Amino acid sequence: MLSREEMPSLLILFFMIFFLLESLVAIIENGFIIIVLGREWVQSWTLPPGDMILVSLGISRFFLQLAAILSNFFSYFSSTGRTNYAAVFWNFANVATFWFTTLLAIFYCVKISSFTNSIFLWMKWRISRYVPWLLLWSLLISFLTMISSSEKFYLVFQSPVNGNYSEKNTSEDKKLEYHVHFFQSLRLFVLIIPFFFFLISIILLISSLCQHLGNMQHHNSSPQDPRMQVHITSLKSFFFFLIFYISYFLPLIISILVPISIFSSLFWVWEIVTYAGISIYPLFQILNSSKLRRALNKMTQDLHKRNSTPK
Repeated sequence: MLSREEMPSLLILFFMIFFLLESLVAIIENGFIIIVLGREWVQSWTLPPGDMILVSLGISRFFLQLAAILSNFFSYFSSTGRTNYAAVFWNFANVATFWFTTLLAIFYCVKISSFTNSIFLWMKWRISRYVPWLLLWSLLISFLTMISSSEKFYLVFQSPVNGNYSEKNTSEDKKLEYHVHFFQSLRLFVLIIPFFFFLISIILLISSLCQHLGNMQHHNSSPQDPRMQVHITSLKSFFFFLIFYISYFLPLIISILVPISIFSSLFWVWEIVTYAGISIYPLFQILNSSKLRRALNKMTQDLHKRNSTPK
């Protein structure tokens, strides 16, 4: 337990509460996506490939935010020297979230883009049937990353117990430092690869939509034309998709390269900034999906009827 001197200051406590509320919003939003799409998946034993990726992304973000809460508060309030297993699971959920987000971007890029390249046409024809396998491969990569992070935590927390202040201890410290740097590099590599594919997919998709929109304007299509409205809405959606994803990726990478003490108020501000996109973008997805929007409207109407019914 923390001593009185180590108890959080009022400023840190304020940021903790803000982070907790932000996390609860993200958990509720992603939980709604999981319930609506997951129920349909269970009832019909089938789901459109895009919704399949979306519900997988909702599950990973749900557990990512939950693991972030447990990991952060455990690290702050728990006594040192005990393994933070929530941080190990956070690594799994984090990598899964990155890969599922990339898969969603690649899927929309292939299905919506108007490129006539033979590779795009081949992928457009086959990508839907490969979605379940791509999701399984993403889970496998995330699981392997979790195993690596588990080994790192074991080295960090167990090596001080087994060593003594001798030359052997110095050798163990060097070995530990090498492993920590190795796992840090591996962690960066595992996150940068999906981000790279995500960035290419979104840029290609936005470029394709802009090109198609320009062709429609060249043919004097009215701004109120439904097809033009669909493309404008899609451009806005994927532009925000790019902004929210970068708003999560960059702070996360910076926090890996330049660690900040969890007992600093700056750490909690950084956590709020990092998870802002995860707490905002699910609502954007709900409002831009006709299926999720109908479910939200139905739930709102049911709650309104229940509250307005006299007891």
